[in-house]
Amino acid sequence: MDLIAPLLLIVGGILAISNLIVAKKPDAKAMIDKLVPFQAGIGVALLAFGLYNVITGFTGTPSVFDLIKYAPVMGLTVLAVIVVSILLGFMFGMPQIAKWMPGEGNAEQKGMELSKKLAPFQVILGLVGIGAALLFLLFRFRILGFM
Repeated sequence: MDLIAPLLLIVGGILAISNLIVAKKPDAKAMIDKLVPFQAGIGVALLAFGLYNVITGFTGTPSVFDLIKYAPVMGLTVLAVIVVSILLGFMFGMPQIAKWMPGEGNAEQKGMELSKKLAPFQVILGLVGIGAALLFLLFRFRILGFM
């Protein structure tokens, strides 16, 4: 999970809270508009890194559960990065993933419905994602000790 996943999560979080940012700072709209064309790609990448981190985080040594046991704040931070990456990735990447699916399958419709159900939580997920990613980077660069 080294650096790419948290940095990607920060970008995804910024996209998730873009309406909130623009409401507070209207001149930030131009910068955020530059990210919007890449939203689907960022979503697919977040989903891929999230799923990869689930596999490595829960089966590797130390696992996320070991981290929660010995360094609770860091362990919960890693868990939050993984979960929010998957949720934001699914929400942003589902339209692109649906285009890649062959035919008019039932899975495509269910995926889009689930993506729409997550939409009301977009700002909360974005804020949690940015916070967790920044906290993870503080642990990674040893600015914060393992708590």
